[in-house]
Amino acid sequence: MNNRPSDLLTLISEARRLVPDDRHIWCSASETFESRIMQRRGVLLGGALSPHFLRDSTAMSWDIPWAVRLRHCRVVVCDKAAQEPLAAWLPLMESVAGAGEALLVVTETIGSELLSTFVVNAFKGTLPVCVVHPARDRSGSPAPGTQFATPPTGPDRLLRVDEVWIRRTATACFPDAGDPLSSAAALQNLAIIETGGENHEDQYARLRFLMRELQQSDGR
Repeated sequence: MNNRPSDLLTLISEARRLVPDDRHIWCSASETFESRIMQRRGVLLGGALSPHFLRDSTAMSWDIPWAVRLRHCRVVVCDKAAQEPLAAWLPLMESVAGAGEALLVVTETIGSELLSTFVVNAFKGTLPVCVVHPARDRSGSPAPGTQFATPPTGPDRLLRVDEVWIRRTATACFPDAGDPLSSAAALQNLAIIETGGENHEDQYARLRFLMRELQQSDGR
């Protein structure tokens, strides 16, 4: 593949005209040979807290390099709660895993044992989970949901988001029409570049190129 494919550079330029900075631009594999730009409404948060959540592997639930996607995701917004012992989090983790849902933890700091446990669960697939920073954009919009001082024991009090995309510099929460977040004031326009290719390997290489371009800065 051309190291700097002209069609993708053109799409990136078009996307940058549509949104305020590169954190609002995301990429996805196209189901056809064509590449195009789509727009979706979502809430933007900060990026992943640890690189161990962003494994570059086609064995993941989707094969976008250096990124992870969570479906049917419960959101815990906290700081103090993330410093609680692991035992305090186990009831929530077991409830979310048992319901077949994912867990997104939004915090600036987290205890090392809890972070390691989340990473292991994500790696093994026993609990789809990721820890991300709160919002880091010009609007300063707060993270969605109630902030918890202690871990909730079950998911019922937590905001549910249909789909969450995460990379190093940003997190995009895409609510379904029935999710409470679907009418949130923090919703923004996000640009999605759907990338085609001559074959699967070419498509993956083109996705890697896009991800490198998008990871280079936190904004313009």
